[in-house]
Amino acid sequence: MDLTLKRVMAYLMDFLFITILVSFIVNIKIINPYLDKYRETYDKYNKLIIDVNENKLDTESDEYKTKMVDLTYDLNKYRVVSASISSILFLGYFGALQYILNGQTLGKKIMKIKVTSVSDKKLTILNFLTRSVILNNILFSIILIVGVYVFNKNNYYNLSLIITYIELLVMSLIVFMIVLRKDNRGLHELITNTKVVAVDENSDVVIIENPKNVEKNVKKK
Repeated sequence: MDLTLKRVMAYLMDFLFITILVSFIVNIKIINPYLDKYRETYDKYNKLIIDVNENKLDTESDEYKTKMVDLTYDLNKYRVVSASISSILFLGYFGALQYILNGQTLGKKIMKIKVTSVSDKKLTILNFLTRSVILNNILFSIILIVGVYVFNKNNYYNLSLIITYIELLVMSLIVFMIVLRKDNRGLHELITNTKVVAVDENSDVVIIENPKNVEKNVKKK
């Protein structure tokens, strides 16, 4: 199987696992005291979208703009706890745990791939934490969490739009770099001087599977 496809499948497995874990934790009221208010606000947001789709409300109207700004702010205010938990778990799983497991997550273990250093130096936990921050947009999540307490509703709405566009740009850049670059390294890997390689779990061999940049099997150091 192609290395890029292995990476995609591993990430999807990891993402699904963490998402399920986050969903379970944030739906515990003792942990997330804003749960009911978030659900109530989310229902109002959905109703607003339905009204727009059914042409009951014009997106150019002042009423729509006011409701959208208010609901966007309230949704993010009531999801501060859940967003914080999500950021911590993603950072812990893709950062700390991957460091402890020597460059592998559960998904990477299943797909038999791992993160290594380009320069063959031992990676530090900072390398993995930085990879996680970039790959999972954790920095942008933190900005939105802090922004709720710093900006007024209108400015926060504008900030959320800007963050959404930047997140889309970063993720698109990472995907295109992994697919199009000969070494299949994304932005998060160039910054952290890392790469992903295929491994043979039953031997002391790292297998570089990249049809664009074929290398012979190299013994792990």
